[in-house]
Amino acid sequence: MVNTSKHPNINLLTYSEVVEFSGITGNYKVKVKKNPRYVNEDNCTGCGLCTTKCPMNMPNEFDRGIGERSAIYIPFPQAVPKLALIDREACIECKSCERNCPAEAIDFEQEPEYVDLTVGSVIIATGWDEYPIWKTNEYKYGIYPDVITQIELERMLSPIGPTDGHVYRVSDGKQPKRLAMIQCVGSRSLRGNQYCSGVCCSVALKNAQLLKQEYPDMEIVIFYIDIRTTDKGNEEYYRKIRETNIGFIKGKPGDIKLNEDGTMRLFYDNSLSDQVTHLDVDMVVLSTGIIPSQGTQEIVDTIGLEKGPADFLSEIHGCLKPQETKDMGIYICGCAAGPKNIPYSVSSALAAASKASTLLSNDTISQELIIAEVDKDLCMGCHRCEKSCPFNSIKVGDEDIAVVDELKCKGCGICASVCPARAIEVKYYRDTQFEEELKGIGMLESPPIESVAKEQQPVGD
Repeated sequence: MVNTSKHPNINLLTYSEVVEFSGITGNYKVKVKKNPRYVNEDNCTGCGLCTTKCPMNMPNEFDRGIGERSAIYIPFPQAVPKLALIDREACIECKSCERNCPAEAIDFEQEPEYVDLTVGSVIIATGWDEYPIWKTNEYKYGIYPDVITQIELERMLSPIGPTDGHVYRVSDGKQPKRLAMIQCVGSRSLRGNQYCSGVCCSVALKNAQLLKQEYPDMEIVIFYIDIRTTDKGNEEYYRKIRETNIGFIKGKPGDIKLNEDGTMRLFYDNSLSDQVTHLDVDMVVLSTGIIPSQGTQEIVDTIGLEKGPADFLSEIHGCLKPQETKDMGIYICGCAAGPKNIPYSVSSALAAASKASTLLSNDTISQELIIAEVDKDLCMGCHRCEKSCPFNSIKVGDEDIAVVDELKCKGCGICASVCPARAIEVKYYRDTQFEEELKGIGMLESPPIESVAKEQQPVGD
């Protein structure tokens, strides 16, 4: 991240968003809105003194509400660039940060800035969001304070997290003696998402191992449907976890209740024994699934990309062209296209970068000649081709005549099949060409030569 920020050919626009997008491959026009930080980027040194002087405190989004931040804050410890920003909704404008800033970087008069860019290619890497379990309160999340998610546990285990790497019960600050992890919360479920989020099992096994290293006497039980650890070395990972005496119960708890002593009772149906029983624990950790990020939906609305059934971005072909979209020059990578772990996200990002660099390394863009062509004399502007085109390459213009965007057209021929006036044909695959080929192989009878000669004879003198 630091090397990226220092690279002479890389321009980082952080705390910004794309608001307008247009153009064609090799010449995209992008308008970016730079949101005001109310901190001068050229003057701020990231010393953090302003954050210590601010009297306002609120839950820290990066720590998932376990820690606190001030109204002026640095988004996360490894932020690049390391610049502070002011939350104007929380700020009471006491000007304490302005008085204590040694670099005189505070600027309450900042306004949004707009930057116009011309780019040849675009890579979409909008990431993912956590399954919104707070909306459904599954397993009493948000009701019982000691029911947390894996991400919240990760922030506790982090040495620079809100608890300095130690795990405590949120309710009383005590160390939990027995902890339960519940897998597939929000995934593989008709009430949530039907797909598997792919990484939850590996994350749970990793965090369980970290807990055992820090607290060898802690009893850990993992409730699961299936343990899916498909990556290289993960089966050995799973075996090492079993050797640490971590318990595995095949089945998902159905309900959870709070006991009088502050512990929680999980009721579950053991799939292997078909018995309904219960387990008392001090803390519950939910392995919540992966959903498309808010940025993914925003970029769909701005650029007009297609989404799949689970609302992740759609690629042309999951195996042959996993980074390419219907628009040449726009590529997707990471969890923007679906749930992925870190190695897969990195490899897909490298693939997208390779695709973009290959496109931009040429002075000209090669385009397939097999594209749709409109006969203006026959077109009646019925919009059927426009509605049926899966690549949005046909638009009916002001003259009620369909116009084909040659860079977007893939020559699939759907438009030609739906046109009632037969005004659209695909180059090199015209109806007349097919007819001649069929005649050549004897599948169509050619008219007699005499009749053709008679048709060509002039009428009269």
